[in-house]
Amino acid sequence: MSLIHRIVPAVAVLLTVLIAGERSRQTAAAQDAEDSARDARRAKTFAIIFNYGYAGDHFPQDKAAFEKVIQSARQADFNVILCKYDPWRAEICKKHGMKIMVDLLASEHHVYKNVDATKKLCESLRRSDVIYGYHLWSDNIGNTYPGRSRDVKNVQSWDGTHPAYVGSYRMSRVSRVENLDLLGYYDFHWKRGGHWGHLAKASRSAKAKDAGFLRYCDAAPGRIGAGNYNRALYTVSTSIVFGLKGYMFHYGGGVINKTTGQLDALGKDLQKLNAHVAPLGPELLKLRSPTAIYSTPTTKTAKDRPTGQPQPTVPAGFQGVPADLWVQVESGEALFGMFQDRQQRDALVLANHNAYQPQDMKLSFKKPIKSVSLFSRDKGKWQPLKITDGSVSFQIAPAGLQLLRIEK
Repeated sequence: MSLIHRIVPAVAVLLTVLIAGERSRQTAAAQDAEDSARDARRAKTFAIIFNYGYAGDHFPQDKAAFEKVIQSARQADFNVILCKYDPWRAEICKKHGMKIMVDLLASEHHVYKNVDATKKLCESLRRSDVIYGYHLWSDNIGNTYPGRSRDVKNVQSWDGTHPAYVGSYRMSRVSRVENLDLLGYYDFHWKRGGHWGHLAKASRSAKAKDAGFLRYCDAAPGRIGAGNYNRALYTVSTSIVFGLKGYMFHYGGGVINKTTGQLDALGKDLQKLNAHVAPLGPELLKLRSPTAIYSTPTTKTAKDRPTGQPQPTVPAGFQGVPADLWVQVESGEALFGMFQDRQQRDALVLANHNAYQPQDMKLSFKKPIKSVSLFSRDKGKWQPLKITDGSVSFQIAPAGLQLLRIEK
């Protein structure tokens, strides 16, 4: 074989390798750019959102009345409002540490009916620290998902520093909306059922899209001033186990009087609920999607009634704690999610299976653990739990949750 016949194939192979390498580098660079863009839009607040509805201007237009509402909402541990954007409202919100989820279904800045005005608004809000994100949809999606994908893409091109949110009923077709930053749903599960199935679907979709998920919760699933707090908190607590990154309530009237700014009985229920969740918010926001979700066997339902089973049984649809898992539940009836934060630290979120009774929990560890810390609501910081014979004990309030950090 001549020298030229030996060189040509070798050069061809070398060129193929070089081209493949360059394509690989370009692909990696494109992925890095996409990841950086997504991180820039990622929600920076565990959102507890107050609203008077959407697709209109429902907050007081009088500045003094609006400020009273914002002050009461902050006192009730809401940290975001969903409303039509106005500069004067933004000033008042910033004054009181409140963020705005901009309603892009309000006519003046409607995401697909008034595109030019909406583009101008979003571009003006880039990097604004008073903006939480953009509300694009909260209804059945059906066959409109191409339009919702278009809206998300537009808003992200106009403002690449805040997340775009799309929600639906019972997670219907949310997964078909492309490149979401925040997804969400509503289901009124205490009245209509489907709680666990919709949660599981939301959690899977959020993980697949590297997005956060929110819930549009029923504000009054029980008797206001009595069991309503328990039922509403149960919804939020059990959702956090699945990776929830914020919530709002369906507005059916009440909560905060638009004229006086006073909380009514329903508002006080929600204030109590928010007080249980809000202190954990900054820590919950650091967690990625759950790596696993397990349930203990239960003897009582969420309504504190016997399950009807002859012995404690893991609820249908859940996996029990594997016998070889490094953490075991020795006592207490709870649902728990296993998480890691972005520094790869292990965390557990445990939610009470019972909306009306506390749970005395005891966890044990198969291997020595350096430390276990529980986030203290009262002190606003991590507090070490005493490890005795390889186990720790703590209580979960009725309908409540606890957050633990584990150092192995």
